Amino acid sequence: MTYRQIFDAAIGDAPPTTVDVDALVAREGRRRRRRVGAYASATAVLALAFGVGVVVQPGASGGPAPTLPVASASASARSEPERLQAAILTAFHREAPDLRWVQGGSTADRETWDGPVTDTPPWTVKPFQWESMTGWFAVGVAARGEVRSYLTINVGRMRPGHTSPGDCTPGQVTCRSFTGPAGELVVAHDTEGRHLVGSVTKRTVLRSVTVERADGTNVSVQTVSSTDRHLMTVEEMAAVALDPEIRLG
Repeated sequence: MTYRQIFDAAIGDAPPTTVDVDALVAREGRRRRRRVGAYASATAVLALAFGVGVVVQPGASGGPAPTLPVASASASARSEPERLQAAILTAFHREAPDLRWVQGGSTADRETWDGPVTDTPPWTVKPFQWESMTGWFAVGVAARGEVRSYLTINVGRMRPGHTSPGDCTPGQVTCRSFTGPAGELVVAHDTEGRHLVGSVTKRTVLRSVTVERADGTNVSVQTVSSTDRHLMTVEEMAAVALDPEIRLG
């Protein structure tokens, strides 16, 4: 069975729930005693939206993004974040070849999302340490046609004593799950949100696709659009998360 056949059989329309995105941001801001940066904030807000408690400790930042490794470079010569970044970009380019990245886009400031776009992502893969999981993540503001959204991907494993959120639970009408081609558990969740633009409340949409592999690795792709249009389909996001090259070294 192909990816498309699996997804077509498993994915159906579901009525959205509603999340106040601005309230999530404000509540997260009050909870924190100190600012840990836009990357961590974006990841934490998404985690709150999808019901995952986190404590984020981003890796070192600063300076320009490193040049992407060329295709002929030896895998052994790459660092782990370089290898993961190459694999992530390859997967995104394969599934969404028209995806671009917003120059100067800040995940914490929607006013910056309408900037010029580039083929070269202005982000790098960084380590994270959550309360329940450790691994690597990347987040940036992406563009696809007229749709602008922040887009994050993380790959990690649960800490001892913690378990993965697992399958959908009864009553989660916006949650859909199915089995990947190698027996992976794939869980997709759509949420409708709202945010204030001046005095006007605008609708936005959130989407999360998480793959739980047999070896305990979890790969999650998440988007939050600035409008009511999703950046990527569930099928595209699942295919990225299922890519075997996006793995822990």
